[in-house]
Amino acid sequence: MKMKRIFSSLMALGLASTLVACGGGEDSQNNENQNETKPAENDQVDDQTEDSAEETDANEKDQTDDQAEETDDQAANEDFDSQTSDDTIVVGTSEMSGDFYMGWTNNSYDVKVRRFLGTQDTNSYQTLVLDEAGEWQNNMAVLAEDPTSEDNEDGSKTFTFKIKDDLKWSDGQPVTADDYLFKPLLESLPNYIPLTGSTNPGADAVKGYEAYIGGESDTFEGLEKIDDYSFKVTIDSSFLPYYEESYLAAVLPFPMHAISDNLAIAAEGNKLVAKEGYEITEEDKNAYIEGLDTQINKLKEDFEANNPAPADDASDEEKASYDEAKAAHEAQIKDLEDRKSGDVDPTQQLIEEAMLRQVNEYRINPSVVSGPYKFDSFENNMVKLSLNEYYAGNFRGERASIPKVIVQYVNSKIAIDLLENGDIDIWDEESEGPLIDQMREAADSGKIGGYNTFERNGYGNMTFITDRSATQYKEVRQAIAHLMDRNTFVQSFAGGYGVVTNGMYGSSQWMYKERGADLESKLTNYQLNLDQANSLLDQTPYKFEADGSTAWDKAKADELFEKDPEGFDYYRYDENGNKLVVNQFGSDESPITTLVSNQVPNNAKQVGMEYNVTAGSFATLLDYYYYPDENAEYTVFNMGLGFEAPFDPWYSYASEGPYNYTKTNDPKADETTEKMRRTDPDDKEGYLDAWEEFQLWYNDYLPEIPLYSNQYHSGYTKRVKGYDLATPVWSSEYQINAMTLGE
Repeated sequence: MKMKRIFSSLMALGLASTLVACGGGEDSQNNENQNETKPAENDQVDDQTEDSAEETDANEKDQTDDQAEETDDQAANEDFDSQTSDDTIVVGTSEMSGDFYMGWTNNSYDVKVRRFLGTQDTNSYQTLVLDEAGEWQNNMAVLAEDPTSEDNEDGSKTFTFKIKDDLKWSDGQPVTADDYLFKPLLESLPNYIPLTGSTNPGADAVKGYEAYIGGESDTFEGLEKIDDYSFKVTIDSSFLPYYEESYLAAVLPFPMHAISDNLAIAAEGNKLVAKEGYEITEEDKNAYIEGLDTQINKLKEDFEANNPAPADDASDEEKASYDEAKAAHEAQIKDLEDRKSGDVDPTQQLIEEAMLRQVNEYRINPSVVSGPYKFDSFENNMVKLSLNEYYAGNFRGERASIPKVIVQYVNSKIAIDLLENGDIDIWDEESEGPLIDQMREAADSGKIGGYNTFERNGYGNMTFITDRSATQYKEVRQAIAHLMDRNTFVQSFAGGYGVVTNGMYGSSQWMYKERGADLESKLTNYQLNLDQANSLLDQTPYKFEADGSTAWDKAKADELFEKDPEGFDYYRYDENGNKLVVNQFGSDESPITTLVSNQVPNNAKQVGMEYNVTAGSFATLLDYYYYPDENAEYTVFNMGLGFEAPFDPWYSYASEGPYNYTKTNDPKADETTEKMRRTDPDDKEGYLDAWEEFQLWYNDYLPEIPLYSNQYHSGYTKRVKGYDLATPVWSSEYQINAMTLGE
């Protein structure tokens, strides 16, 4: 996979910010790939005369670049293969990675497809779903009656569910209690994550989880089957109280028959067993070995792609780290190879075969689903879906009627043009100011049917890995925040449709609406300030010149930078002679990557930091972010974050959080995130107090640099009817149940 390095520019262009944002959805409390806008002129000028000349050159360059981009856009538009037809609605989107089931990469555009399919969230047969206001609702499309709950003497809580007896999967097979119990039983087993590479921790709130995932028990105590359409789930006392307790009653089924022909649920509902009378066949063994081979080959490919052998002149530490990673990899491969030739228990083999089929087959081709649409294909960055005749409808009783949906990758720069031409029908969640202006103008002039406007339920950010390289030091992260002018960036990118943020919040969140005004005055508002950045770096180990003993001199740096900014080579070092180097990886589709390279590296030089920016595909970015090496080359990434209910930062920032990709390990983070989630559901003020405390920690520790929370616009063509509802949590994949196609 080719990557290109973007070098520092001497132009006084660009504001320094990160993040990738483009007209496309959110990542369920994870990362999103979005595209930003062009840089504004830097308002920090050291030498007015010299910089004025540079700005003139830069403006001429911009005009040339703009003309080239217009030519490219015209060509792209002419080459675009329109898929619209009378029975098909086309939703434009940014690049998808092809993971259509939760637990692996979490690209927000994959998530959009999942929601059409019902493999995630509100369109699924989940027992509890979110409405357009973000409130939990019992999903009466699948429930025969409202769930009941009972407090137990040991502090646990049991929820009882009764589903309708006529529910069907997309292949016509019945949905039963077994399907609801199968998912937690399979995905909470001790070998699930090691075998599949999933990041899904399983049903961690259910009673008996620790014993089950730890291998101490082959039964899951908190699960119970009553009959074919009724079951119970008991939440462990250690997980209670939980502020968003309603979330704990959200149970999502999985089509067991889609990945296993011979597995069954024990009569008690707490264990996976082989179907009665099943005897392992040679065909079963071969299928199992084939699945292991697929996983082995994938692991080998991933290791080779992400762990290049160190060069001959690499440090002993780098070589040792590589050897350690290689040894762990080889041990994992050996374990899988041993399974191929060993004497595996038949039931265990069935279970592992189901896991392998889920990761190698269902994840990329979800053949059986519960949502409004079925999966047909994913080719050439285009997902084709067709109506699921067995869909029971959403919680409101609405059922999709448009025969086909295509979710198609388009160049975000020409997305509004394609919308105006009718080549696509919907372009969701546009965030760039100039493109929003174009969309609004197109609606006002009658070129498109209209648009929806709503506050974003998330924000743009620059995210760090906080336990390695230079970004392990809080002061380095804070210094980087002072190397950018976020206010100018927001104005440049969002064009008046966004505001700077200083914490982990979105302007649409109810907590921010209640306490945001008071909170802002307590948070550090990181602004472009080289003196402050320099002062912060003086508090890190990087206080010396290359000899590791002579104090680094800011005055000397200023003089050398003024004389020869391009050839500047006076950087900070620690006492062991390690240079202060920070490497950022950004999506090559994101203008933000260019924006960062236009300002941050130059500003960083002036405080003794070497700052490099590399561009590549968003899929590559996610690989570097999710699976960093011990001596990771890249520890800063262009990102965005979208919030889902429940808002529970423990998962992302607690030291034991399963989605702690920033590698945060701070006692205060553990304390504040635990306090939030453990607040009694009736104690709203107590929760808001804990939320404020968490925001203060986040603002200081800075696992990410929050950039802005902005307004989204979703546009649609004249033939789309019924897309008159959109909120921060309700996009086209949900409203599809109320849409029709007209002339």
